[in-house]
Amino acid sequence: MDDLKSMHWTEIIAKKVSESKKPPYVVAAGITPSGPVHPGTLCEFLFAYAVSRQLKKYGETRYVFISDDFDDLDAVPEPLKQHSKIIEEDMGMPLCLARDPAGCHKSFADHFIAETKGIMKTFGVELEFLRASELYAAGYYDEYAKMLCERKEEVKEIVRVSSNREEMPSDWFPIVPLCEKCKNLAKNTVLEYDNGRYRYKCSKCGHVGEDKIENHHYKLLFRLDWPTRQKFLKVVVEGGSVDHHSPGGTISTLIAIHKKVYKEEPPYLYKFGLLKYLGKKYSKSKGIGHTVNELLTLAPPEIIKYMLFKPDVDEDKELAINKDTLFQILDDFKHASTIDKNDKTITRADYKKAVAFELCEVKRMWKAEVSDIIIYYNIYRDWQKVGELLKDQDGVDYLKGYVETWLKRGLVPDRYVFEIKIERKPTEAVKRFIESLREDMDAEEIHNAVFATAKDSGIEPKQLFKECYEWLLQKESGPKLGKLIYAVGVRKLKKEIE
Repeated sequence: MDDLKSMHWTEIIAKKVSESKKPPYVVAAGITPSGPVHPGTLCEFLFAYAVSRQLKKYGETRYVFISDDFDDLDAVPEPLKQHSKIIEEDMGMPLCLARDPAGCHKSFADHFIAETKGIMKTFGVELEFLRASELYAAGYYDEYAKMLCERKEEVKEIVRVSSNREEMPSDWFPIVPLCEKCKNLAKNTVLEYDNGRYRYKCSKCGHVGEDKIENHHYKLLFRLDWPTRQKFLKVVVEGGSVDHHSPGGTISTLIAIHKKVYKEEPPYLYKFGLLKYLGKKYSKSKGIGHTVNELLTLAPPEIIKYMLFKPDVDEDKELAINKDTLFQILDDFKHASTIDKNDKTITRADYKKAVAFELCEVKRMWKAEVSDIIIYYNIYRDWQKVGELLKDQDGVDYLKGYVETWLKRGLVPDRYVFEIKIERKPTEAVKRFIESLREDMDAEEIHNAVFATAKDSGIEPKQLFKECYEWLLQKESGPKLGKLIYAVGVRKLKKEIE
C-alpha cells in the first residue's frame, strides 16, 4: 500500500523520515534506570525497534538506546522499600554511582539496566545500548555544554518561552555540577563560570568547589541534554510520550534548541499515546495495570508486541489481559497470522494487523484452536496427549505454560472451566443421544445430532444440551457439546451408558 492513509504507522514514519533525512538513519529511544521495567518502558524500546526495522528498507539504519544512568537518584522504588535507608543515604547521587541496595550489582543503575536488557532479550529486540554516564565521561557533551553555558542568557530565555514559564530561577544554569565530596548531583548550583571553568555549591553537603567542563563532572539539564545527544548521535527519528509532547513539554524545548542554538532541523518526532487498562491510565502507584513480569506470564512476548504495534502509534492502547479480553486477543492474533498483506482487496484494518504481526517476528504459532487445547487439557491433564490428539504438539508446548496460568488465575471463560464427572445414570434423552452417535463422527456432526435426538424425543434442544452437560460435567453449560464429546471419545461414553 502506497497511500499514507492506508499504511501501518511504522511504514508512514519510515517513509516520511526517508523523504526528509539521509542515511545512515539513526533511530533513538531511552529510559532512566531508576526502578523496575514497566509497560511504558516496552513502548519506548519496542516502538523505536519497529520503526528501525521499517527504515532498513530505505537504507543503512542504526538503533541506539540510551540509558540515562547519570540522572540523580530521586525516589525509593516500591519493590525496594525494605532498602529505603541505603537508598535515602544515596539520594541525589547519579544512578551509576549510587549503591545497589540489593547488593547484586555494582550500582543502582546496573541493577535495573540488567533487568532492562533481560526484558529486551525476551522480546527479541536488537539495538546498540548506550549509557549516558559513559557518553559524558567520553566527552561527547563537552563542546555543546561550553556553548550552552557561554550563551546562558539566550538559552535560558529559549527554555523559559518553550516551557511556557513566566520566569526562571535566578540561579538557573545549563549544567548541574557533580559534587566532588559527596557525589551529589541534585540541585547543585553554579556560582561562577568562565571559559569552561566553574565554581559550584553542593545542595546536600554545602561543599564549595571548582571544576571544569573537560573533566566531565557535570550533567546538562534534561531539556538541554536530550537535544544535545540527538545532535552528536545524529538522530533522525525519536518517539516520546504524550507528556513530552504536551504544550510547554520537553519536546517544545527540544525543537527550539535544535533550531535556535544548533541551527538545524530537529529529528522526526513521533508521539505515542497512553497505555490503558480497561479504560484507565496505567498507574504503578495506584495499582492500575499489569507489570511487565505479569504480562509475560499471561501471554507470549509476540502477542504483547502485537497488542502494542497494531493501533496507530498516537492512539491510546488497551493493554489488558483478563477473562473478558483473553480469547479476543488470541483470536485476533491468530487471524492476523493468516492475512496476506499483499492482497489488494483487504481492508486497512487487516493490513495493519498483517504488518503488526510481521513486526512481531513470530517464530512459533499454534495450529489448534486455543479453546480446543483447553478442552483437551481439562479432560486429560497430560500435555503430551493433548498435543498428540490435536496433532499440534509444538503449538501445545508453546502455549501450555500460559494455559495453566490462565486456568489458575481464572482468566478462562466459565464454559471452558470443567472436569468430566459422570456420577449418575443419564436421562433417557441423553442415553438415546449417545446411542445415536457413531465413532467416525466429527465434532460438528455430533453437535448436530443433538437437534435430531431432541426432535425425536419431543423436547427442546436446549433441554437436551442441559441434560448432557449435567450428566458429563455436573453443571448446566460448558464448551460446545460436539467438541466436548469428540474430545472425550464416543466409544468411552457408549461404555458409560451400558
